[in-house]
Amino acid sequence: MTASIVVTEPSDRTSATVRVARTITVITGVGALILGIISLGSILGGMAYLTPPFTLVAVCVIYGGYLVLTVITMTSGLRVIRFAHGAYATLFVLTQVAMIPALGPLPFPDGVSPWLLEMAAIGAVSAVVAWDTAAAWAYLLLLSVLEAPLRWLTRSEDGWDVPLQYAVLTLILGGLFTALAIAAMRNAAAVDAATSALRVAAARSAAATARAQEQARLDALVHDEVMNTLYYASRGDAQLEAPLKRQATAALAELEMLRNGRTDVTTGVTPTEFVSRIRSVVLEASIDVDFSAHGVRELDVPGEVAAAFAEATSEAARNSVTHAPGALRQVTVRFSPGVIEVRVRDNGPGFDAHEVAPHRLGIPVSIRGRLAAIPGGHATVISERGRGTLVTLTWSES
Repeated sequence: MTASIVVTEPSDRTSATVRVARTITVITGVGALILGIISLGSILGGMAYLTPPFTLVAVCVIYGGYLVLTVITMTSGLRVIRFAHGAYATLFVLTQVAMIPALGPLPFPDGVSPWLLEMAAIGAVSAVVAWDTAAAWAYLLLLSVLEAPLRWLTRSEDGWDVPLQYAVLTLILGGLFTALAIAAMRNAAAVDAATSALRVAAARSAAATARAQEQARLDALVHDEVMNTLYYASRGDAQLEAPLKRQATAALAELEMLRNGRTDVTTGVTPTEFVSRIRSVVLEASIDVDFSAHGVRELDVPGEVAAAFAEATSEAARNSVTHAPGALRQVTVRFSPGVIEVRVRDNGPGFDAHEVAPHRLGIPVSIRGRLAAIPGGHATVISERGRGTLVTLTWSES
């Protein structure tokens, strides 16, 4: 089994796919506005040949709806953008279908054409943003199929030749816009995928580096402290008994610090080192964990704070592995102005805090107590049977 590591991603609202979707929306909107101005004569001239409310409603849907769509696209994340474009594309084709019962005196006179049919590319581009490639092409084909009968109804004396020509033209021109939009969205998705892969690789490398550093410190400790202690103890010299006890105690204390991801608590650590240390203790407990880090911090993290977070996080992760085997685990580090927060969450069976035996000191001592021991530190443990467990560690600078 390999570790599943989720690292800090750029905001969904700033991903390449979102930026391209916004660009496509704005460019299409400008084109639609220009086409609307050019078609103003047909819009006004066709009002007499359609049920009175239809033209007003159609203009509100096509142009007013696109304005709302643009605002949503420029202010929302990808999921909302896709939904909004899908809704617009659906309303677009429904408006075209609704033109059939709205037709009045027929045929349309020369110089007046069903302006709505000339906007097919707008709906087609929205379909590209909203749906997958196959659905976008199917949508364009549907618009082209609707084109011929709708034009025939408005100019039946021309026969089917002209309507069919318009249908083919819609398919060709709409296909051009559709193909360009599909290429742009695919390229953007490829950029996002590559960026995500690089970030995951960087996270794995950082985790490996952190583990290697801990191993190096452990090796040095074993060589310099443990081996020396064992060597002098083997000599059986009574005069060395007190120094041996002190050295053994110091060695054991340092081993415990290393086990929990601690180093010298008097030395601050950079935010990057802090994240690596938290990641290291988490992966020590379980490699099957989603790990993410968010936010920015410029100042070093005080050593005692880093040590407290590492120990409490280690305890929370070990508890999760012990009491929720097979559960999905998420660990999140978040930096915000003056605040550091680590969350350890799982979707395991959970527990009732009132049923925890008094002698079980993991939560009150190793988690809550460890954070409470540092100024500005605080820890909460929220759990409910069948709802999983959430451990939140917080430190606020005074």
